[in-house]
Amino acid sequence: MAKKIALGKGIASLIQDTPNQLLAKQLKEELDRQDQAEKVVTKTEIVNTPLLIDVSRIKANPGQPRKIFKEKNLEELANSITENGIIQPLIVMQLEGGNFELIAGERRLRAAKKAGLSQVPVVVKRGTEKDKMVMSIIENVQRADLNCVEEALAYFQLMEDFQMTQDEVAKKLGKERSTIANFLRILKLPRDVIEMMQKELLSFGHGKILAAEKDRERTIRLANIAVTENLSVRELEKLMKSKLKTESAPKSNPFFDEKADQIRQKLEQNTGFHFQIKSSKAGTGTIALKFNNEAEFNDIYEYLMTRRS
Repeated sequence: MAKKIALGKGIASLIQDTPNQLLAKQLKEELDRQDQAEKVVTKTEIVNTPLLIDVSRIKANPGQPRKIFKEKNLEELANSITENGIIQPLIVMQLEGGNFELIAGERRLRAAKKAGLSQVPVVVKRGTEKDKMVMSIIENVQRADLNCVEEALAYFQLMEDFQMTQDEVAKKLGKERSTIANFLRILKLPRDVIEMMQKELLSFGHGKILAAEKDRERTIRLANIAVTENLSVRELEKLMKSKLKTESAPKSNPFFDEKADQIRQKLEQNTGFHFQIKSSKAGTGTIALKFNNEAEFNDIYEYLMTRRS
């Protein structure tokens, strides 16, 4: 029987690992893979995954579209949070130094502080300053958290800070361009009227109607009437039309109504010039001399100067 040739131990170790060495190697590779996977998860889970963050690490967003927070509503939300917790996470962006900047959810954050919470659930987003602004607007608009003035200011800020057109803003936010244009129009209203809209005494519909009025004082007067008499948008529109019609019609004086034509005819007969007479109920009015050419104007001028002397 041929004698088996056994390879030396040193040579065998160069060709393959022993079973124990193979097992150790496999375990090491598996542990390395797990460790690497944990590092990847630790690095990426902070984005788009809800986390609990200390409220002290969350900084306010200076570009937050929402400006007015009603104390009563905050109290109600704080009570709800105490009872049920925060159901929808806040949206933040990570800053250097381990802090975060709030994108959306300032009302929830304020209420959480009132409720005594030390941590709140957040979703961390990445993006540019423009992305941050757009996300903040979208979140607030979708939740109907903005009054119409805040929404208009947010659209204006997008256009002003990032040189966006109305079309670009509309496309980015999924709205009609005409909608953006109507919101921007209300920013041209007098400050007094804008404040009424911020306090929600007037609606966006009222604002659109009032924006069509060119006279500043009349706009304020109509807005005050709408608030005092609690007018609907349709009632305000009717008031504007009737008021404009009344104001555009000449106010007459009964005395001149009866004798104006007779007086005009006498003046024209005595001077040879064409007259126009207007009067008001208060007794004021105007007498105008009309001329058709330069020669007639010179005649009127000479006549008046002669009479004066």
